[in-house]
Amino acid sequence: MKQLAFAAAAALLTSTAIVHAGGIERTTQSVGMIFEEGSYAEFALSFVAPSVSGIDPTTAPTGDMANDYFGFSGGYKTDIGDKMALAVIFDQPFGADSEYSSGGFYDGVNATLDANAVTLLASYNVSDRFVVYGGGVAQQISADAAVPIVAGYSVNLDGDTGFGYVAGAAFQIPEYALRVALTYRSEISTDHVTTEAFGGPPLPAGSTNITTPQSVNLEFQTGINPKTLIFGSVRWVEWSQFSIAPPNYPLNPLVSYDDDRIAYSLGVGRKLSDTLSAAVTLGYEKTLPGATSILSPSSGYFSLGGGVTYSLGDAEITAGVKYLWLGDVVDTNGGVFENNSALAAGIKISIAM
Repeated sequence: MKQLAFAAAAALLTSTAIVHAGGIERTTQSVGMIFEEGSYAEFALSFVAPSVSGIDPTTAPTGDMANDYFGFSGGYKTDIGDKMALAVIFDQPFGADSEYSSGGFYDGVNATLDANAVTLLASYNVSDRFVVYGGGVAQQISADAAVPIVAGYSVNLDGDTGFGYVAGAAFQIPEYALRVALTYRSEISTDHVTTEAFGGPPLPAGSTNITTPQSVNLEFQTGINPKTLIFGSVRWVEWSQFSIAPPNYPLNPLVSYDDDRIAYSLGVGRKLSDTLSAAVTLGYEKTLPGATSILSPSSGYFSLGGGVTYSLGDAEITAGVKYLWLGDVVDTNGGVFENNSALAAGIKISIAM
């Protein structure tokens, strides 16, 4: 069943770099690496091309306001004796890169947010069927934005690093490739030196807190015959507690969300030969009512993805692609964004040592 697990990874690959809740979550923050056998390393590169446009309050077209971006992730896992394992995982869990540059009411509005996270994880096999795991997370965030339609406003948030933790447990039956894992990830708080301006000299520096939300991942897989695997996940994120509110922005908060989000995925992996496997996956997140920020005008999605994994001895090469239909929204100024989408593609190299 080892090859089938990599088939699942083929379809899940591009879910590590897609538009999620609020448009700023870019990975599912999975800890699945801790379940690999023996010593193991992986490196993944992804590319995402969103297409997000609409009509501003003056009925002028906004043009495509979401820039393309690359994502990188990787990690290493090793066993310590028969019952324990350690892993270090790097990913870029949050991000934003938006810019209105086609004229009209929103011209010049832009925002960027960059986040990098390192997770140190340890697991312990309580028995052949039960595994517990946990560890710490260090996360660095920086951001800047400009909203010239609000008195020429601009803001820069210097980088800061915060710390959180991960805890989880899994039930597994290896001979059937069955595993159900439940993972909790805490919120992480950072405080940023903040420089603001209203079209002129900067104001005295202030401070802005960003607290990325807590989340719960339920991930599962099971073999249904020697060549076929069913897998999926349910992910809850407490976005209702997230906001970015610089001290002098007159319409605070700059970014916030009214509701928590739940995202679902379901897929099937199939072994095609001794060296090749493939998978397809479906994803869904409900489009919620209410106005969205002009900096991230999206809510919910439906996705279809697929990928293949090719085995080269102890190495695996996985390539995948995913297409997302993004939900229609109205922003807080009355702009309408409909019929938008995103295309994601990626490649991953994994090595069993």
